[in-house]
Amino acid sequence: MRLFELSNVYYEEESNYRFEDLNESLFIRRLIEELKEFLGPRFFNYEFFIYSNHKVNKRNPDSCKDTMPPSGNLSTSRKKVLLYFSDEGGLDPSFYSNKYFAIFKAYIGEKALASNVFPLSLGYVNAVPEFPDKSVKNRKYNVFFRGNLNMNRINFYRTFSKLRYLLPPERIITHEYYRKLLLKIKSDFSNFFEKSIVIFNDGFKVGFSPEKYGEVLSESKIVLCPKGYFMTECFRHFEAMRAGCIVISEPLPDTPFYKDSPIIQIGNWDQGLKIIRSLLEDEERMEEIHQQTRRWWIEKCSEKATASYIAERLDQLEKK
Repeated sequence: MRLFELSNVYYEEESNYRFEDLNESLFIRRLIEELKEFLGPRFFNYEFFIYSNHKVNKRNPDSCKDTMPPSGNLSTSRKKVLLYFSDEGGLDPSFYSNKYFAIFKAYIGEKALASNVFPLSLGYVNAVPEFPDKSVKNRKYNVFFRGNLNMNRINFYRTFSKLRYLLPPERIITHEYYRKLLLKIKSDFSNFFEKSIVIFNDGFKVGFSPEKYGEVLSESKIVLCPKGYFMTECFRHFEAMRAGCIVISEPLPDTPFYKDSPIIQIGNWDQGLKIIRSLLEDEERMEEIHQQTRRWWIEKCSEKATASYIAERLDQLEKK
């Protein structure tokens, strides 16, 4: 299916979702627009295939054999470029790298990739709006997290609970009942920090509306980014960077979107709490990180920055 009325941009119809239902569709549209600007006439030397797949091969999670898009077997005179989104399982598409001139993939992790396979920015959820940037001192909330209590966030939850030492560790009870039990015991820890919002949901996108979520991000000084279902990377990182928030995160892969970034990466959430308390006493330091984060979003992760990154990688491959 052709996209954006362009003769060389296609959406793989075997993707898990219709294009208009993708969380990333707005980011992708703007990315292609910027890429067209960066490449100029050379844009039409390539055929760009957008693919969305998140089905993990449970027998062999590192295999992409079952997820090769149809364009991999397509013969074309133009050089094929695959932009692979949505796969939170972090599959390595190197298995079919010989089918494409270049592959750019979100959620790539830190695997040993083929020479023409590159990490890709995740983007943001379409409906989460961007608000005008505010300095730290003018923001309402000190700390913000609202999200699903998935099984990778049990220890994150326990960090805020007064009952943490009475709760069994997640390795003892790692099933749906335990998660539901914790939510019944307590889901709202907003009083843990002054003027903050820390709330656990029972599902993805079931808390604030996207509009409200975007507004709260723009009013938050520090945003907590615990691990997602499979990988640490999630939309929250990019939405928070776009909003200029100070991001506290579990360790992230060493890709161009995170390496040397202002994101504060921690080994555990007890360490994270100490850092948060120290930051809240140092408004000048918070403002400095806020400014660094906004620059990082603009220069490294935005649609324009990602388009520049893709164009540079394509140029490098052309010179080989």
